[in-house]
Amino acid sequence: MKPPGLVVASCIAALVYVGVLATQTPPPPMQAIEPFSLPERPVALTEDMITRFLYGFAPVAARAREVNGQGEAAQRQAALDETAAEFGFANFTDWVNTTNTIMVTYHWATNPDPRLEVEKAIDAIPAMTNLNDQEKADMINGLKAGLARVESARPTPENLAIVQRHLRTLKPFYDLWAPPGQ
Repeated sequence: MKPPGLVVASCIAALVYVGVLATQTPPPPMQAIEPFSLPERPVALTEDMITRFLYGFAPVAARAREVNGQGEAAQRQAALDETAAEFGFANFTDWVNTTNTIMVTYHWATNPDPRLEVEKAIDAIPAMTNLNDQEKADMINGLKAGLARVESARPTPENLAIVQRHLRTLKPFYDLWAPPGQ
């Protein structure tokens, strides 16, 4: 079971990331994978997609690092689209949505009840002496909003079944997406 802090960080980071996405049109690709990101559009996973993700992750991530900050946003996007297409993805956005769907599904497969973790974190907030009442209320409201977003991202039973067959193989990728102790 992940520590409550991971779920708290996941909820907050997901909200921040969604807010950043809403302000950028389109966001220039900066990283191969954003930690704690919910997919923009969840994907119906297949065994083939998992295989393509596993084989394509390193080359796509390497290309993302290579083009980060280089040239125009359209050039970076084209380079990332090309690399993602080499592994059967429609484009880089498809690859990101697939990656985030796999990671969110992995999280649900290994942490099936995020509500319990968030409730523990909420219960601990009143005892935090370094926060004033407004900060405590804001934290509680943020956790509740984050939990609602996480619960709305619950994967389909079909996606869960596919990812559960690959838990051991996907764990290192998940650890990049949700680093331990975060």
